[in-house]
Amino acid sequence: MSRIKELRASIEKQLDVLEHQALALEAQLTQTKDQALQRLEQRKQQFRDVLKEVQAEVQKSKETAAQTKTEVQARLEHLQVQLALGKADARDSFEEQRTKILKALSDFESIADQKLKGVAFESGRVWEDLVGRATGLEAELEALKSRFESEKAKQQDTLEAKKQELLTRLQAFKTQLKDKRQVVRAKADTFELDLREGLDQIKTAFRRLFE
Repeated sequence: MSRIKELRASIEKQLDVLEHQALALEAQLTQTKDQALQRLEQRKQQFRDVLKEVQAEVQKSKETAAQTKTEVQARLEHLQVQLALGKADARDSFEEQRTKILKALSDFESIADQKLKGVAFESGRVWEDLVGRATGLEAELEALKSRFESEKAKQQDTLEAKKQELLTRLQAFKTQLKDKRQVVRAKADTFELDLREGLDQIKTAFRRLFE
């Protein structure tokens, strides 16, 4: 298994994914759409910063052939271009941007897994940082997608009451997630599944919030 796939499949990163998704949903419930979009822009910038580190490590690597560097660089630059696009505040433009970012990310991770497998970089955490930022960005994109899809006019008092209910559930979930990180590794797979099911229920409730 390649390094990026290995990291994404690890229990620790799976728990990170759940935490990122919970935080992204919480932000959607407590922030205006403009604030949520600005939060996404911040995540995109943070990911671009990590990509610059990856780019520098690839160029410095003495184990990597020039042709490989060129191929990886091309995919990396394409991803950077997608991340640099301006804020999309309409549903259609956001969905187009989201799709392009996720496709470019998938393409970059794919070629990095193929071409850079086993390559040692000076920074030992470059892939850990990349996966961490990537999963955070993916969580923000997913939460905003749900918001754009479900946002409709609704009685404000009822809406606020449901928001508070979901926020309470999210707070309980985050506490549960924190506790589960302390469990014995042998039982982590089962706890991760339990947590994912709990978050899925909250995400479903969020999507129905504006219906």
